[in-house]
Amino acid sequence: MKKVYVLILSLAMLATYSQAQQQAGDLSIQFSGNFNRSKYKIGNFTSKSFNGNIYVKIGKFFTQNIELGLKPNIFFFTEQKANPNDSRDIKYLLRTNFGLGLYGTYSFLTPAAKFLPYAGAEVSYMPLGDDAAVNLGPYAGCKYFLTEKINIDANLNCLMTLASTFGNDLQSVKFSPTWQFNIGIGVIISRENP
Repeated sequence: MKKVYVLILSLAMLATYSQAQQQAGDLSIQFSGNFNRSKYKIGNFTSKSFNGNIYVKIGKFFTQNIELGLKPNIFFFTEQKANPNDSRDIKYLLRTNFGLGLYGTYSFLTPAAKFLPYAGAEVSYMPLGDDAAVNLGPYAGCKYFLTEKINIDANLNCLMTLASTFGNDLQSVKFSPTWQFNIGIGVIISRENP
């Protein structure tokens, strides 16, 4: 039992004294996921949707604070399919689509660099079944470094629809902003020193 306490204390000390060392030229890779809900309105009809997203952020630090990158993702959503013979018999089907985003982040470096708050913005292409939308929005979050290069990341973003193919034949389609809370794990790959 004493060895378990020593191991826990050692890991806690390692986590306490580790520091993030992001530099210009470093690469950042993050695996994250989220669950979100949104609604749209067509005339007097309002529909809500519940979706999930798994994505990889691949970015490069152009300075110690500024990161730019790509955000490919897999979008999961449910689709309703009614039985033509019985409108009460509705089946829910799980569907997936692939999307892509571009993002920019500014990191607020702290002296200990254990916690790394950041803010940024992204533009993304998000498929919605047979339709698609282009979204733009800000986000803010914080990374907690477990080691010098490995971190846990949590952020919140708000995506507003700029353009959509959904309901193009109807003029009264309105989308509310999509709020996403993302949780993931990331790693910083340092540039090689000459």
